[in-house]
Amino acid sequence: MFEKFKAKRAAAKAEREARAEAARAAKLAAEREAIRADIVEELGFAEARLDAVKNFHGVTGTDKPDDINVVVKAGESIYCHVTDAVLVEPRKGPGQWKGRSQGISMPIPGTRLRYRVGASKGSFQQGEETPTPIDTGTFTVTSTRAIFAGQKHSREWAWSKLLSVTNYDPGWTAMAVSNRQKISGIGVDSANRELFEFWIDLAVARATGDIESLEADCQSDVDQLTEQLNSLGPAPSAPELPPAN
Repeated sequence: MFEKFKAKRAAAKAEREARAEAARAAKLAAEREAIRADIVEELGFAEARLDAVKNFHGVTGTDKPDDINVVVKAGESIYCHVTDAVLVEPRKGPGQWKGRSQGISMPIPGTRLRYRVGASKGSFQQGEETPTPIDTGTFTVTSTRAIFAGQKHSREWAWSKLLSVTNYDPGWTAMAVSNRQKISGIGVDSANRELFEFWIDLAVARATGDIESLEADCQSDVDQLTEQLNSLGPAPSAPELPPAN
């Protein structure tokens, strides 16, 4: 009888361990498939970027959608058009007084007041310049320039005068051009930021003759993501359907 009890307890323990192992395996499989789904999505985007670098040269003025109201010059093509873009430019913050005061204080007879004579020495320090959203509007990237058209301001960045493009967190892209002293740029929402940055990169690469470098970067992204996907092994096959009655 005792032997039967031991055997029953051992069987129950083995069953618990098997269930725990199955749960761990299921959890690992679910995590692996979640990683696979993320890589597949990112790989699709990387392949689309690579295809655009190889084959997309923008939309000409005759083919542009009616809701894009930018006047396209002869030979110019549009790469992207963003609504609700934010114009970002440096603006000075509030200044402050820096200094000290000195003097002599003496009581006024018959009152609780004190009379003070002296001088204040110091200076007013201007506030630091920080990137500040100043307007909202549309932003268009073309083969020769970028254009912001807002409610209060308009700006143009010609690729022929471009000095640098820098992407900052939170999401805005600064573009320095030789014909403007202060750097300005554009902010977009986080959901569209990666695609927004790519279209600027593509337009600038074509305008500056650096398309081979961008294509190599995009190909490298595709290769790395493909390698990561392959390292996960084959995707699990769909479960077999039960036979029809």
